[in-house]
Amino acid sequence: MAIKKKRNMFVRYFTPFGLRQICDIVMLVGVVLLIVGLFNLDGVLLAGFIIYAIGSGLSVARCCLVLFSKKINHRDPAYKAAIINASIMGVLFALAVFGMIWTIVA
Repeated sequence: MAIKKKRNMFVRYFTPFGLRQICDIVMLVGVVLLIVGLFNLDGVLLAGFIIYAIGSGLSVARCCLVLFSKKINHRDPAYKAAIINASIMGVLFALAVFGMIWTIVA
């Protein structure tokens, strides 16, 4: 009888390492830079907006790969989740680009 070894949350998240994990790590770094940039450091704030825009843009691209895939059924929950995630990340991408422009101009 084989004994199943339980894996912790981090191992389960990083086992199929791919574009999802890269997007999450990039957006986490962007959030940290945005929080540090709140202390009136314009260069760090601009870097945070740029990195967050890159992360959210990659996330929109990942969702579009799911949406335009021929393998997935349109009634599948992953398809519906990709639609919701693409719209949310699209709004966050637009906010990050607006923040970038605002930081450069102001």
